[in-house]
Amino acid sequence: MSIRSATAAFGLAAALLATRPAGASSPGARAAPQRLSGPLLTLEAALALARERAPALLEARAHVQAARGQVAGAAPLLRNNPQLDLQAGPRRLVTGERGMDLAVGLSQPLEIGGQQGLRRDAARAGLSREEAQVRDAERLALGEVAARFLRVLHAQERVKLADTVVVALTETVHATERRFEAGDVPVVDVNVARVARARARAEQAIARGEVTAWMGELRALLGATVPEVPGVQGDLRTLALAPLSRPGGKTLERADLTALEEEQAQARATATLGRREVLPDVTVGVRYQREADETALLGTLSVPLPVFARGQEARATAEADVGRIESMLKVARLAVSNQGSAAGERYFARVEALELLEAEALPLLTDNESLARRSYDAGELDLAGFMLIRRDALEARTEWLDSLLQTALARVQYAVELGVTP
Repeated sequence: MSIRSATAAFGLAAALLATRPAGASSPGARAAPQRLSGPLLTLEAALALARERAPALLEARAHVQAARGQVAGAAPLLRNNPQLDLQAGPRRLVTGERGMDLAVGLSQPLEIGGQQGLRRDAARAGLSREEAQVRDAERLALGEVAARFLRVLHAQERVKLADTVVVALTETVHATERRFEAGDVPVVDVNVARVARARARAEQAIARGEVTAWMGELRALLGATVPEVPGVQGDLRTLALAPLSRPGGKTLERADLTALEEEQAQARATATLGRREVLPDVTVGVRYQREADETALLGTLSVPLPVFARGQEARATAEADVGRIESMLKVARLAVSNQGSAAGERYFARVEALELLEAEALPLLTDNESLARRSYDAGELDLAGFMLIRRDALEARTEWLDSLLQTALARVQYAVELGVTP
């Protein structure tokens, strides 16, 4: 069913279909499409542009680059570099002779508790977490872009509906003026018709402003300019009822849950690293020493005594993080399941409501308008009754358009909760 045909001319009864089964084309004539310079953006193109340029995604990808730097920092075999010591100075012997003392040492600190491997594990888990957060940011960003896109489409349809109402009320004003000149109606009917047309023009101006405002918000989410995204195109009903894409045979795991799991793995590695700090780092080396005419080659070993600093703070903090993230993960899994079920129930309820309107309300609007117009022209119906029937038809079509929007937005939210492309 075409959205454009559903928002058709109210007063042009001859151009309207008498009945319309659910799923067929909506009653009414097509409004002329708004002409804009440049290509109009489809939903698929908008989502593709969001993946490339959405500010939220650019920021998340920058965090991934920082996490890769931490992985590179933890990659070397040893954490600390070897240290070279050089000592030299004159020596005066008791005999009065002068000599030169020289000492050269090379030492390397070693971690005996496997700390470097734990740091690598923590860094890799941190990178995986940031990559999952990029996917989660994409999930949320695409949902926001799709919602703004749908609101633009809805606003455009409201403009077409408003244009149609203005045209119909202008014809009503002319018809009422002719009947007033013929002495069939009082002047108050002319005033009522003109007031209704003025209110319709005000609604028309508001509707056009909404299109511009929603387009501005969409461009902001896309990081795009007016020449790049002059407008959008699409069928609101088709998008509202489009099936959600799911990978076949796979259980979906939302990226925010994956990010929490990786953060938990990172916290566990950090906690183990804190417990290993109780083991002292030893320093081994070799030292060449010459004093006067004597030389010596010595092996060196340095072992700090873990009496006071034993990694208490790092261990306690990391273990607290493990417990906190474990609790968050349990809550998040339950929340994701509940949110997905709630979003699905809301979407299917919206679909049912939309189908009821299309099956039982919209097909009757054309008959009501046509009969009311003929009765008014024949003098069998006064202006108040005619305007009441027309207002009811307008409210029904507006409700249908709003139902399309709410159904489409519910579908987007359902997709966001499931972690699939809207």
